[in-house]
Amino acid sequence: MKLADILGYQLDMTRHAALRSLHRLLAGLPLKPADTTALLLVRERPGCDQTTLGRVLSGNRSVGMKVANRLEAMGLLTRDEGRDRRSKGLALTPEGESALEGALRRHERAEAVLATYLGPGERETLLVLLAKVQKAIREEEERMVGARSRAGAVDHVTLEEA
Repeated sequence: MKLADILGYQLDMTRHAALRSLHRLLAGLPLKPADTTALLLVRERPGCDQTTLGRVLSGNRSVGMKVANRLEAMGLLTRDEGRDRRSKGLALTPEGESALEGALRRHERAEAVLATYLGPGERETLLVLLAKVQKAIREEEERMVGARSRAGAVDHVTLEEA
């Protein structure tokens, strides 16, 4: 087996290359890629909580809290009443909406770079294929959590689509 044939390796190299490109295009903005992801999630799902944010950022509640704290300190989002007394729902401020629009314009350029060599329809096909890879991993993780539960191990929060 060669590196060029290892799907996980190729996905990792692609991810790193995409992030390098995005960091270059976001240079000069106070937002990091994770900040843009967070603002976009909150715009798409007003009132989502820090746990959901952490999952979307491939982390946990503490990751979501760290990013939410930073964005709140910048005046880009606020915490409102959540789904229960313990949680807080996140909401964009007008400044957050404006900052997100500026970042998304740069993201569009990053997306164009990623798709430079893709032919008609290939971007959409790639997104479908990547969703299948993610689904396979998610199902495998869910099976592992279930196996640990049946073996008497402490069960973690089950993974769910954010």
